[in-house]
Amino acid sequence: MLFGERRRTPFGAVLAEKERTPPENALIACLGRSFYKLPDVVQRAHRGTIRLSGTVKVERGRGLGWLLAALMRLPRSDPKAELIVVGWHFPDQIVWSRSFNGRTFESTFHLHEFQLVERMGPLALVLEPRVEGGRLVYRLAAARFGPLRLPAVLAPSLIAWEGEREATYEFEVVVGLPLLGRVIRYAGQLELEILAIVDTPAAEA
Repeated sequence: MLFGERRRTPFGAVLAEKERTPPENALIACLGRSFYKLPDVVQRAHRGTIRLSGTVKVERGRGLGWLLAALMRLPRSDPKAELIVVGWHFPDQIVWSRSFNGRTFESTFHLHEFQLVERMGPLALVLEPRVEGGRLVYRLAAARFGPLRLPAVLAPSLIAWEGEREATYEFEVVVGLPLLGRVIRYAGQLELEILAIVDTPAAEA
Protein backbone atom coordinates (compact mmCIF):
# COMPACT_ATOMS: atom_id res chain seq x y z
CA MET A 1 0.00 0.00 0.00
CA LEU A 2 1.30 3.46 -0.86
CA PHE A 3 2.05 5.94 1.93
CA GLY A 4 -0.61 8.37 0.65
CA GLU A 5 -3.23 5.64 0.54
CA ARG A 6 -2.38 4.56 4.08
CA ARG A 7 -3.00 8.11 5.33
CA ARG A 8 -6.23 8.69 3.44
CA THR A 9 -8.14 5.80 5.00
CA PRO A 10 -8.02 6.84 8.69
CA PHE A 11 -8.42 10.53 7.80
CA GLY A 12 -11.58 9.77 5.85
CA ALA A 13 -12.88 7.70 8.74
CA VAL A 14 -12.30 10.62 11.14
CA LEU A 15 -14.24 12.98 8.86
CA ALA A 16 -17.08 10.49 8.57
CA GLU A 17 -17.23 10.16 12.35
CA LYS A 18 -17.36 13.96 12.76
CA GLU A 19 -20.21 14.13 10.26
CA ARG A 20 -22.14 11.45 12.19
CA THR A 21 -21.60 13.16 15.55
CA PRO A 22 -23.24 16.59 15.75
CA PRO A 23 -21.83 19.19 18.14
CA GLU A 24 -23.47 19.48 21.54
CA ASN A 25 -24.63 22.96 20.62
CA ALA A 26 -23.93 25.76 18.17
CA LEU A 27 -21.75 27.84 20.51
CA ILE A 28 -19.45 24.95 21.39
CA ALA A 29 -19.19 24.19 17.67
CA CYS A 30 -17.86 27.74 17.17
CA LEU A 31 -15.50 27.86 20.15
CA GLY A 32 -14.21 24.30 20.34
CA ARG A 33 -12.08 23.57 23.40
CA SER A 34 -11.80 27.27 24.27
CA PHE A 35 -15.42 27.03 25.49
CA TYR A 36 -14.09 25.24 28.58
CA LYS A 37 -11.89 28.25 29.45
CA LEU A 38 -14.98 30.35 30.15
CA PRO A 39 -16.15 30.96 33.73
CA ASP A 40 -18.36 28.18 35.04
CA VAL A 41 -21.48 30.34 35.17
CA VAL A 42 -21.08 31.31 31.49
CA GLN A 43 -20.58 27.68 30.48
CA ARG A 44 -23.71 26.65 32.38
CA ALA A 45 -25.65 29.51 30.78
CA HIS A 46 -24.95 27.99 27.36
CA ARG A 47 -26.02 24.38 27.82
CA GLY A 48 -29.48 22.87 27.56
CA THR A 49 -32.37 25.15 28.53
CA ILE A 50 -31.67 27.99 30.92
CA ARG A 51 -33.33 30.97 32.56
CA LEU A 52 -31.59 34.21 33.53
CA SER A 53 -33.35 36.86 35.59
CA GLY A 54 -32.64 40.08 37.40
CA THR A 55 -32.63 43.86 37.24
CA VAL A 56 -30.61 45.56 34.49
CA LYS A 57 -29.98 49.06 33.17
CA VAL A 58 -31.42 49.89 29.74
CA GLU A 59 -30.43 53.03 27.82
CA ARG A 60 -31.79 54.01 24.43
CA GLY A 61 -29.80 56.40 22.27
CA ARG A 62 -30.71 60.00 21.63
CA GLY A 63 -32.16 61.76 18.63
CA LEU A 64 -32.42 59.51 15.59
CA GLY A 65 -30.93 56.62 17.57
CA TRP A 66 -33.81 56.90 20.06
CA LEU A 67 -36.33 57.07 17.19
CA LEU A 68 -34.92 53.94 15.55
CA ALA A 69 -35.01 52.07 18.86
CA ALA A 70 -38.65 53.08 19.27
CA LEU A 71 -39.53 51.98 15.72
CA MET A 72 -37.85 48.63 16.33
CA ARG A 73 -39.79 48.28 19.60
CA LEU A 74 -36.59 47.86 21.58
CA PRO A 75 -36.78 48.19 25.37
CA ARG A 76 -37.42 51.63 26.84
CA SER A 77 -34.76 53.34 28.94
CA ASP A 78 -35.02 52.15 32.52
CA PRO A 79 -32.30 52.08 35.20
CA LYS A 80 -34.00 49.12 36.89
CA ALA A 81 -35.66 47.08 34.14
CA GLU A 82 -36.80 43.57 35.03
CA LEU A 83 -35.20 41.19 32.54
CA ILE A 84 -36.00 37.50 32.06
CA VAL A 85 -34.11 35.49 29.45
CA VAL A 86 -34.96 31.92 28.48
CA GLY A 87 -32.35 30.25 26.28
CA TRP A 88 -32.48 27.01 24.27
CA HIS A 89 -29.25 25.52 22.88
CA PHE A 90 -29.30 23.16 19.90
CA PRO A 91 -26.59 21.71 17.62
CA ASP A 92 -27.55 24.06 14.76
CA GLN A 93 -28.91 27.13 16.53
CA ILE A 94 -29.42 29.07 19.75
CA VAL A 95 -32.72 30.73 20.66
CA TRP A 96 -32.85 33.44 23.34
CA SER A 97 -36.18 34.94 24.36
CA ARG A 98 -35.76 38.21 26.31
CA SER A 99 -38.51 39.89 28.31
CA PHE A 100 -37.92 43.47 29.50
CA ASN A 101 -40.65 44.54 31.93
CA GLY A 102 -42.99 42.07 30.24
CA ARG A 103 -42.18 43.07 26.64
CA THR A 104 -40.62 40.13 24.81
CA PHE A 105 -38.40 39.89 21.78
CA GLU A 106 -36.64 36.79 20.54
CA SER A 107 -33.33 36.20 18.75
CA THR A 108 -32.32 33.09 16.81
CA PHE A 109 -28.64 32.49 16.10
CA HIS A 110 -28.01 29.98 13.32
CA LEU A 111 -24.71 28.12 13.08
CA HIS A 112 -22.82 28.76 9.83
CA GLU A 113 -19.38 27.14 9.74
CA PHE A 114 -17.69 28.68 12.84
CA GLN A 115 -19.93 31.73 13.07
CA LEU A 116 -23.40 32.54 14.41
CA VAL A 117 -25.82 34.43 12.16
CA GLU A 118 -28.52 36.45 13.89
CA ARG A 119 -31.41 37.42 11.59
CA MET A 120 -33.82 40.27 12.25
CA GLY A 121 -36.09 40.59 9.24
CA PRO A 122 -33.92 41.40 6.20
CA LEU A 123 -30.93 42.28 8.43
CA ALA A 124 -28.42 39.54 9.29
CA LEU A 125 -25.50 39.97 11.70
CA VAL A 126 -22.60 37.55 11.29
CA LEU A 127 -20.98 37.03 14.70
CA GLU A 128 -17.68 35.44 15.69
CA PRO A 129 -17.76 34.22 19.31
CA ARG A 130 -14.38 34.36 21.05
CA VAL A 131 -12.96 33.84 24.52
CA GLU A 132 -11.06 36.97 25.54
CA GLY A 133 -9.90 37.89 29.02
CA GLY A 134 -12.13 35.31 30.67
CA ARG A 135 -15.21 36.58 28.84
CA LEU A 136 -17.35 35.32 25.99
CA VAL A 137 -17.09 38.11 23.41
CA TYR A 138 -19.11 38.42 20.20
CA ARG A 139 -17.26 40.15 17.37
CA LEU A 140 -19.28 41.49 14.44
CA ALA A 141 -17.70 40.00 11.31
CA ALA A 142 -20.22 41.27 8.74
CA ALA A 143 -23.71 42.65 8.33
CA ARG A 144 -26.04 41.92 5.43
CA PHE A 145 -29.27 43.45 4.28
CA GLY A 146 -31.00 40.84 2.18
CA PRO A 147 -28.35 39.42 -0.17
CA LEU A 148 -26.16 42.55 0.07
CA ARG A 149 -23.21 42.88 2.42
CA LEU A 150 -23.25 46.30 4.07
CA PRO A 151 -20.05 48.36 3.69
CA ALA A 152 -18.28 49.38 6.89
CA VAL A 153 -19.64 52.94 6.69
CA LEU A 154 -23.21 51.59 6.92
CA ALA A 155 -22.71 48.53 9.14
CA PRO A 156 -23.85 48.63 12.77
CA SER A 157 -21.36 48.58 15.63
CA LEU A 158 -21.61 46.02 18.39
CA ILE A 159 -20.21 45.51 21.87
CA ALA A 160 -21.44 42.26 23.38
CA TRP A 161 -19.91 40.10 26.07
CA GLU A 162 -20.79 37.69 28.87
CA GLY A 163 -18.72 37.13 31.97
CA GLU A 164 -18.75 36.45 35.69
CA ARG A 165 -18.58 38.67 38.74
CA GLU A 166 -18.79 37.26 42.25
CA ALA A 167 -20.05 33.94 40.84
CA THR A 168 -22.92 35.74 39.08
CA TYR A 169 -23.58 35.99 35.34
CA GLU A 170 -22.72 39.47 34.02
CA PHE A 171 -23.21 40.92 30.53
CA GLU A 172 -23.29 44.03 28.35
CA VAL A 173 -24.79 44.70 24.90
CA VAL A 174 -24.35 47.98 23.01
CA VAL A 175 -25.64 48.51 19.46
CA GLY A 176 -24.96 51.61 17.39
CA LEU A 177 -25.21 52.85 13.82
CA PRO A 178 -23.03 55.23 11.78
CA LEU A 179 -24.30 58.83 11.99
CA LEU A 180 -27.04 57.81 14.44
CA GLY A 181 -24.75 56.82 17.30
CA ARG A 182 -25.99 54.52 20.05
CA VAL A 183 -29.30 52.77 19.43
CA ILE A 184 -29.53 50.65 22.60
CA ARG A 185 -27.43 49.56 25.56
CA TYR A 186 -28.39 47.14 28.29
CA ALA A 187 -26.20 45.59 30.95
CA GLY A 188 -26.25 44.07 34.40
CA GLN A 189 -26.02 40.91 36.48
CA LEU A 190 -28.49 38.03 36.31
CA GLU A 191 -29.21 34.92 38.35
CA LEU A 192 -28.95 31.64 36.46
CA GLU A 193 -31.44 28.77 36.68
CA ILE A 194 -30.98 25.49 34.80
CA LEU A 195 -34.31 24.30 33.35
CA ALA A 196 -33.04 21.30 31.37
CA ILE A 197 -29.52 19.92 31.48
CA VAL A 198 -27.35 18.05 29.02
CA ASP A 199 -24.58 15.58 29.75
CA THR A 200 -21.13 17.17 29.94
CA PRO A 201 -18.41 15.13 28.19
CA ALA A 202 -15.96 14.16 30.93
CA ALA A 203 -12.97 14.39 28.60
CA GLU A 204 -13.68 18.07 27.85
CA ALA A 205 -14.51 19.29 31.35
